[in-house]
Amino acid sequence: MKKILQLSISFILIAFTTISVQAQEKSTLKRGDKIEKVDIRDLNNKDAVTPGIGEKVTLIFYPDPDKPSQNEYFIEEVKKWKFPEEEYLAYGIVNLADSPYPNGIIRFMTRQVRKRSKQEADALILTDPKRFIQDAWNTGDVNNTFPILLVDADGTVLFFKAGELTKEEVDFVINEIKNNVSESHKYTEEEMAQFAL
Repeated sequence: MKKILQLSISFILIAFTTISVQAQEKSTLKRGDKIEKVDIRDLNNKDAVTPGIGEKVTLIFYPDPDKPSQNEYFIEEVKKWKFPEEEYLAYGIVNLADSPYPNGIIRFMTRQVRKRSKQEADALILTDPKRFIQDAWNTGDVNNTFPILLVDADGTVLFFKAGELTKEEVDFVINEIKNNVSESHKYTEEEMAQFAL
């Protein structure tokens, strides 16, 4: 009788764990999901709203400050392309909630990072101090990752990954952008040189 009770409890625990994992997988943001704008903060801790959602093809970088260079290769590849500003928008949202560092220091350091090149000087960077993005878009746990999110002009997810993109994924995301805008231009080496400080 004791063994039957132990087996029953084990079975219930396994079933519960399986259901929990499946529920968690279903709730995580994926291709085809639709997202809405979210109220967040800017680099001066003032109210802001995620721009572009439902209006333009939008590429969003959502880094944990602990992993600032996890998708550096992807960023460098995307910077080689010019897409129409009236159809495409790219920006970053710093995930402040998952960092042990004070928000004010991270905001200050982020403002300094924008001075690395002319291309980054005008970059739009927002902040998420309380996991507003994670909750609204069901991203799942993105702590210690540098998520990349691409949505079309209707706000439908074309790509989402929390972690380092493979070369194939980098090519896929760039091609998805190209396929969803009217034109694209890859900068030559000479054109890229104009962005250097």
